[in-house]
This record gives sequence, structure tokens and C-alpha cells, in this order.
Amino acid sequence: MVVYTGGSAAVTYGYEASYAPASTTATNIFGLQQKVTSLSLTTNKITLNKLGQVEPTKYAFGQQQGSVGLSFVWDDADTYKLFQSVYGAPSGTAASWVYPSGSTTPYSHSVAPAPTSLMTQIQLQTGTTSNMTRTLKGCVVNSLGLATSIGETVNGTIDMTYGKEDTVVAESSDIVGQTDTSFDQGGTPYTFAHGELKINTGSGLTDVAQVQEVDVTFSQNSELLYKLGQHHATDMFRRVFDISGRFKTTWKDSTLIQHVISQSNLTTPVETLSGTNATAVEMSLTFTSGNKSITLQFGGVAINDQSVSGIEPVEPVFEELNWSARTARIVVDTTA
Repeated sequence: MVVYTGGSAAVTYGYEASYAPASTTATNIFGLQQKVTSLSLTTNKITLNKLGQVEPTKYAFGQQQGSVGLSFVWDDADTYKLFQSVYGAPSGTAASWVYPSGSTTPYSHSVAPAPTSLMTQIQLQTGTTSNMTRTLKGCVVNSLGLATSIGETVNGTIDMTYGKEDTVVAESSDIVGQTDTSFDQGGTPYTFAHGELKINTGSGLTDVAQVQEVDVTFSQNSELLYKLGQHHATDMFRRVFDISGRFKTTWKDSTLIQHVISQSNLTTPVETLSGTNATAVEMSLTFTSGNKSITLQFGGVAINDQSVSGIEPVEPVFEELNWSARTARIVVDTTA
């Protein structure tokens, strides 16, 4: 009896020119150490009964819908391409890829650009020169996240809904190889040790010292769109685009807790960390790998809450803050 493992699998993706087209080339990887954490497909079966018996009489089948979740490690070569799934294609060059395209500050776009659907291909080696391939079309990102803490890599998660899956194909070929140069192979992982978090408290960006943990999540609240006469989705749309995050640091002064208190003042509410300076970057998170880097700039930042832990003998006191942002701009440098 053969038992398949992750050593016999491969996962790649590619961006679609339109929603769920006939074919898409999948040559991108989600990141280093990628894992498929969940994968499901439903037909939304409807059970029909009739009077006089308790057993089902017939089944009817509704719309096809699937979901897939992956985890991975952000790297300095390829993982940045995932931002296209929430912001569309970037502008610039390898020295400065910019999302959204053409943005100069986090405030330079009032409406987030349309996201891009993608096709995900999952392969499982079933023989010496044969594999089973599942093709998930019309994948729409529900959430894209990154998180790291002391001693860790920058870990990523992506949760997607997809509207169509083609017939499972048995192919007479190997799965995507680890050395196949026609596919992304990843680069060097980003790590906590080479990260930097800054906040604008009204007089420019300043370092948040002794950060213990940090995470960011882009949530699209997306929905699939169906039409009469087809069992699979024909398009997708986004409801509200949410940007949120959290960080934990040593508690040194009253700046951040005072910001939370001031936000509750109904006469003069303080919405953003930098006050009325609408062109300022209010929060910035950067990770570097040699000359390569990825910087996430946030505008319209509001601290949702602040909590304190560790007020006890001989222990450090930490504060943890959850925040939201109205807009963001991502700048990526992939040059060696």
C-alpha cells in the first residue's frame, strides 16, 4: 500500500487574465516551506424528501465552491508577488516594486485597486513518471498575513475561496521539480532579527524599541458571483478592504496608551497617530535581507486597544496593541 506524503507534492500558482479562464500558467510559489493547511470543495448538495418515507428521495446539487489555506515563509525573491492578489499588478522595477501601482504615499490612492484572481495547481506524485494534478481556478484571497516573533522567520498565511475546479488530471510527467528553473524557487527568508517597526507620533517616524511580536493582515471580505445556468462562479467582488495588525513591545512611556485615551474623547477625537499630517507615513514595517527589502507603509492608523502584562516582581512589563489602517503602500527591492 502506497502512502503519499508532502515529499511527493508540489504547489504553484499563477495570476489569471480574467476570472477563471480556460488556461493559466502557474510558475509562482507561495513562499519557502509552503504548506497546504486546508483544502475543501463542496457542491452545496440539497436533499429532497417526500411524504410517506424518511429516507431521502433525490439529491440536487447547487453551486460549486472550494476553499484553500496555505502557510509559508516570506522570502526576498518571490513572495512579494502575492501582493498582486490584493492590490493588482505593481509599478516600478526590481529596484522598487510599488503596490498599489503608482502610489507615492499611503494616502495617494483613495480606492484600493481591484484584486487579481489566481489559479492554484496542486500536484501529487503517483508513480515514477506520473502525477495527479488538481487545478483550482478563480481563487480569491480572503486574507493575506505576515507575522513574526523573536527567533522566528517572517511567516505568512493566505486563505482563499475558489469558484471552479477542473477535472482531476493524471499526467505522465514528474511534479514540479525543486531545481526546475522555469518555476520560482524562492530566495533567502526574511527574519525577525532583520526587521524594524516605526510609528509616527506627530513629529516623524521613530523606532518602536524592543518589539517582541508583530503581525499584519490584509482582509478583502471577498465574495464569489454566480449566474443562472452555471454551477461554478463566474466572477468575484470585494466588499470592505480591512488592514489590521498587532505588535507587542516593552512598556516605556505613555505615548501609545495616551493615543487610545485621546481617541475616546468625543470633543476632539484623535483618529491617526500623526494628527492632521495627512501625507505622513504613520506606521512602517521593514524587513531586510542584504540589499533586498520589503517595506509596508500604513496611513490612517488608529490604535484599537492597548493591554499590559507582566506587572510583577523582576519581570519586564509589556504592552500589546491592536491597530487598524485605512490605506497602505508596499515597496519591494529585489535587486541583489
